[in-house]
Amino acid sequence: MNARLPETSSIPERLASLRAAMAREGLAAYLVPSADPHLSEYLPGRWQGRQWLSGFTGSAGTLIVTADFAGVWTDSRYWE
Repeated sequence: MNARLPETSSIPERLASLRAAMAREGLAAYLVPSADPHLSEYLPGRWQGRQWLSGFTGSAGTLIVTADFAGVWTDSRYWE
């Protein structure tokens, strides 16, 4: 995404911005993993996109965003 949102933006605002970028680029879905390219155990802030976009602070999970859905998939440590 070209536009940067302030850290004070809400999760719905962040998802709306991502969805706008997806629409511009013709993407049907966007996957945000809980890892960096090096599979580091402790991620630096710049690689914590799943937490920033979803608000989910667990150590493992994958965020999937589509035009009308956003969900986080985790392992059995997390349940509601």
